[in-house]
Amino acid sequence: MIGMDGTPEQGVGVYRCVRIQSAMCFLLRIVVVGGFFFQGLIQPGWADDPFADVSAAPASPVAADNSWLTDNALFRKELSTLNVWGTDAGADAGEIYSRISVGFEVLKRFSTATETVAAFNYQGRLVYRNQVRESAADPMVRDAEAWRYETHNAYAELYNVFGEPGRFNLRAGRYYLPFGLNYATDTHATLLQLSNDRLFGTERDWQLSAYGNVSEYFDYAAGYVFGSGADQKMDGQSGMAVGRLGLGNAFLFEQGLEAGASLAYGQRLDPHLAVRHVLDTWRAGVDIRKRFDSGSGPWTITFEGAGGEDDAAAVGSALLQVDWLHPARRWGVSAQHVYLDRETHAVSHGAAPDERAMLVVTRYLRNDVGNAGLHWVAVGVERQVQLPAGGEDTLVAVQYYRYW
Repeated sequence: MIGMDGTPEQGVGVYRCVRIQSAMCFLLRIVVVGGFFFQGLIQPGWADDPFADVSAAPASPVAADNSWLTDNALFRKELSTLNVWGTDAGADAGEIYSRISVGFEVLKRFSTATETVAAFNYQGRLVYRNQVRESAADPMVRDAEAWRYETHNAYAELYNVFGEPGRFNLRAGRYYLPFGLNYATDTHATLLQLSNDRLFGTERDWQLSAYGNVSEYFDYAAGYVFGSGADQKMDGQSGMAVGRLGLGNAFLFEQGLEAGASLAYGQRLDPHLAVRHVLDTWRAGVDIRKRFDSGSGPWTITFEGAGGEDDAAAVGSALLQVDWLHPARRWGVSAQHVYLDRETHAVSHGAAPDERAMLVVTRYLRNDVGNAGLHWVAVGVERQVQLPAGGEDTLVAVQYYRYW
């Protein structure tokens, strides 16, 4: 076909397409070049190697290596308040016993590339007490001054000194007595305590001890303790040999079971007894603790029983405790009954034993596994069934505690 201007129509179409394509290519080039130009204004060198301007930083002077101070080191703070008042009529019925304390804990571990070889721990607190009242919630309240600094833990450990891993470890310093369950139970801040404070006048002492596993099924803890009592004094006593043989961790992890037998023999101080200053002491005890897991949370039953003599006067003790913990670890309830019969009480107060029943409800604001962080408010009721000095009362205790 021939166009109106005499030019073949197909040739005109081809010509127009070429012109259109050329124009589009020209516009595309403008857009691309303009885009690169615009990017260059905003981000100079964008089209270049982005690492072209990077140069090696000059080597900084090597600082002194103080990592041994901070590696595997923990520092924790502690704040606690306790208020206790009685409900029975009496001269001091309206008085409220108050305790306020601030403290800290330092834990430092020393390790190689493959194992932890040693550790150091110190835990202490500054305490103020007002209107002192006899209560199981504060075992250190007896003869306490208004202001007092208390050292709870102060020890160094060496791990795997010889034998297979876990077989023989050494501890030197102030720690829980290796007698009963207290050696494996942190009662530093709890309202409920275990038996050793009543059996020995204190649950901690300065010591040189060894601990580890005898076999897959049995653990041990044994050593020499100073017998320095709650006042931590050396005044003529020879100290005591103390030890416990118990079930190994396999029973605890697989069955929730702990059990053991303990012995103690030697001399100690107990400033709370109105008897001869240095006491010839022996003790034998058994203990068992069983955890029962349930849909409502774990239940734990604890029993400790012990007997012995102080200066040939018989001593007997029993403790039964039941604990429940909510599955979310936010609520806990504990009930405890304790009984101590000591013939030496007859010297100063008559033959009445020390018997108490306690109930504690705790609201946990923080309750980390392993006690890495703790925060709670607890309310407890203590019924003093019998006291050696008389004056039994029903006490109410409110505690605030934070460890972080």
